[in-house]
Amino acid sequence: MSALIDVKDLVLAYPHGPRFGPLSLTIEVGEAVALVGESGAGKSTFALAMMNVLRFKGGRKLSGKIGFHCSGKEIAYIPQDPAAALDPLFTVGNQIRELGCSEKAILEVLEKVNLPLTGMSLKSYPHELSGGMLQRLLIAMALVRRPKLLIADEPTSSLDVIHQAEIMGLFRTIKAEGISVLFITHHLPLAMELCSRMLVLYEGRIVEAGTPAEIWSAPRHEFTKKLLASVPVLEVS
Repeated sequence: MSALIDVKDLVLAYPHGPRFGPLSLTIEVGEAVALVGESGAGKSTFALAMMNVLRFKGGRKLSGKIGFHCSGKEIAYIPQDPAAALDPLFTVGNQIRELGCSEKAILEVLEKVNLPLTGMSLKSYPHELSGGMLQRLLIAMALVRRPKLLIADEPTSSLDVIHQAEIMGLFRTIKAEGISVLFITHHLPLAMELCSRMLVLYEGRIVEAGTPAEIWSAPRHEFTKKLLASVPVLEVS
């Protein structure tokens, strides 16, 4: 495999606040990598910094090397809050069409994410859709331009376990199609199910990296041990 993204020594510094990093990350073509950590660890910040969204804003300074072996149009981002990502004043159809894709492409991708036109009117407003439908809609909007990399920021955090399973099924399909995925989550079992490699983020730094099996069987950092200890185990008598 060849590297699709190569981030080296990424540092985000605030003038009178915390220093985030240095962080390094490589994602290969067709690889799914998990970025795991507790809320506030800096997972979303890292994704936004990696996409160069946070550069020099509000006195922040971004340094390091970010190497993309694809164009910006080939990177799709799924934000953490699907409701906040959509304009409540415009219909779902209008917001999808703003992506500049054909009606055929739109219908095909809605079908792919199990959100066909027969099940959802494109004339609906975001507030008329359930949480699971909104999440599938954002995935569809990300996929409609055929990205090479999909960055998913906590894509299951607001869903119940049934809808979580549906969304994870979509991500397995996406991965099988050769699309690289950066899967950001605090949910360790989901990350282990989807990804071949995991990075554990703690207080703005990667403290552990390896395959799911390596991290599960022999965690080295104390935070990783706490994460694994918090995973519920179902015991049936």
